[in-house]
Amino acid sequence: MNVGDRHYRTIWLSDDGRSVDIIDQRWLPHDFRVEKVGTVAGIATAIRDMWVRGAPLIGVTAAYGVAIQ
Repeated sequence: MNVGDRHYRTIWLSDDGRSVDIIDQRWLPHDFRVEKVGTVAGIATAIRDMWVRGAPLIGVTAAYGVAIQ
């Protein structure tokens, strides 16, 4: 996804290596927000509250949750 002159993935490992950044899809297409999630509970909230959508992205988000715990 391109926003301005920058390309974004829907989820990526943060620079600190202990959290992930997620494009909060609840706000698209009207607003662009990136949320930093650093706990398994935060990952569960992101999935449950539909910050991420679609089976592949939900699976990847869950995998990141396992990796950062």
